[in-house]
This record gives sequence, C-alpha cells and structure tokens, in this order.
Amino acid sequence: MDLDYTGPQGGLLALAFAAGCVACFAFCALIGKFLWGVLEKAKDNEIACLKASAEEDRQHCREMEERLNARIASLEGALLMGVPGHLRAQVQAALSEQRYEIDQIKRGDE
Repeated sequence: MDLDYTGPQGGLLALAFAAGCVACFAFCALIGKFLWGVLEKAKDNEIACLKASAEEDRQHCREMEERLNARIASLEGALLMGVPGHLRAQVQAALSEQRYEIDQIKRGDE
C-alpha cells in the first residue's frame, strides 16, 4: 500500500505522532514529579544531617579551644616561674602582646 504523506494519510500520521509525543511528555512529567518529590525529601534530610553535624563540630571546636586556652595559660605560668628575674618583665610583655594580637584576630573574625 502506498501512503500519500501530503494527503489525508499524512495528516493522520502526524496526528498519531503528536499524540505519542503528548503521551510521552505526560509520562515523563509524572515520573519527574515523583522523582523530584523523593529527591527533595532526601535532600532535606541530608541538609538537616549536615547542619546537625556542623553544629556538633562547632561545639567540639569551642570545647577544644577552651581546653587549649587553659593549657596555654598554665604553660605561660610555668614559663614565668622558670624565667630569671631580670628577664621576667620582658617575657611577660611578650606574652601580653601575643594575647592582645590574638584578641584582635578573634574580634576581626566575629
């Protein structure tokens, strides 16, 4: 059988093709909506886990910073006790200057 693509059979063929495209688009949109819903829930759960993990890390860092500051203070005290009298004022001035610089850096970060 010979088809006349420019005649009535061509129009029917185009109509069938268009109907197939519309059905395919509708199916893809439905699957996409379903997948987007699943992925959105997974994404939200992952973001919540990451936020909780980041907060735990921040808390751990704050605790570590407090312990390290206490250790530095005790080591500075031991250093001052072991320094001869004529150098004690110079060492204390150097330690005070370092503390001041560290405080300035902390204030700049906040």
